[in-house]
This record gives sequence, C-alpha cells and structure tokens, in this order.
Amino acid sequence: MVKKAAIFILFCAFLNASEFDKNCLNCHGEDFKFHIIMKKYTLRYSSERRIKEAIYEYLKEPAPERSILPPEYINRFGVKEKSTLDDKTLKRMIDIYYKEFNLPSKLY
Repeated sequence: MVKKAAIFILFCAFLNASEFDKNCLNCHGEDFKFHIIMKKYTLRYSSERRIKEAIYEYLKEPAPERSILPPEYINRFGVKEKSTLDDKTLKRMIDIYYKEFNLPSKLY
C-alpha cells in the first residue's frame, strides 16, 4: 500500500513539473533565475498568501508599478505580457512555483 501511495505521489509531482515546464519554462527557459525573483517577492510581501496574490495580480495585469524588478530592468526589457493562462491554471502554476522556489524550503 505504501509503495502504491509513493508511486502515486511521484506521478502527481511529475505531472505538475511537466505542466510547469510547459507553461512557464517554455518561455523563461531552464536558466531563468526563479529563486532570485522569489527572494524579491519574499522581501517585499513576506507571507505566502500575499506573495501568491502579488504574483497573480502582476501576471493578470502586468504594470511597472506592480513589478518587483528594478526600474532599470523594466526600462531595458519592458513589462511582461499579460498571462494567457486561465485563472485555475495560473493559480496552480503559482502554487508550484511557490512550493519549488520559496526560501524556507531552500534552507537546510
């Protein structure tokens, strides 16, 4: 029974990872500094709920004043385009992103 549960959990993790790869890494690429962006969100918003809300709001309606990136970066690369993901998928991707890159999970 434990073996079946472990296989199921691994299968679900694999599906989430591949979905994140398809929806996020497809544009950002493997070398994107997701952990640096999460650090900036953590410093500004601190709680999981506030971080996820800020990411969601930014991805739904990107604007320079909502960005956590420095103005120099925005001036050089511009503001991200509005996300084309539906709300449910976008929130699921944000959950995966938070789980994978939040700071407490990276402290050993």
